[in-house]
Amino acid sequence: MGESYGGGIVFYVYDNGQHGLIAATADQANDMRWYAYNGGYVISMAYANGVGAGSKNTNMIISRLGIGDATVYAARACNEYSVTSGGVTYGDWYLPSKYELNLLRDAKDVVGNFSSAFYWSSTENDANTVWGQNFDSTTTQSTMDKGTAASNHVRAIRSF
Repeated sequence: MGESYGGGIVFYVYDNGQHGLIAATADQANDMRWYAYNGGYVISMAYANGVGAGSKNTNMIISRLGIGDATVYAARACNEYSVTSGGVTYGDWYLPSKYELNLLRDAKDVVGNFSSAFYWSSTENDANTVWGQNFDSTTTQSTMDKGTAASNHVRAIRSF
C-alpha cells in the first residue's frame, strides 16, 4: 500500500497483492453534485456495495443519467478521468462504492491530498439520497441529498 502504480496510489490489496484498488492522486472535483440536473431525483439502481461495486454503480448511474445538462456530475467526472503514466493511459476510473470509499478513508494518510470534506460514493440510498463519507477526523458515513454540491468532493479509483 502507498506505492505509485497504474496511474495512482495503491490503497487496498487482496489475494496476496494480486488485486487491489488504486486512488487518483488528487480530487477530480469539489463542490460537485451527484446527479445531472435533467436527470433529477431518479433511481439509478446503483445499489451495489463492496470491492469492485463502484465500477458497476458508475456504469448504472451514467446509463440512467446520460450526459445530463452537459454539466459534469460525480460519476461522469470519474468515468471521464484518465491519466498517462509510463506511456500507458489509464482510463478505467470510477466513483467508489460506499465500502470502497470507507477503505479509501481508512487509507487517506497513505494516499494523501484529501480535504476535510464530504466525498461522494456511487452507492445510492434512494431516489433523493446517496451515501458518502466525511474525510475529516471522524469516520462517519451518511446519506446526503443528491443535488447538494457545496463542499462535496469526488475522488476516482480503479482496480487492478
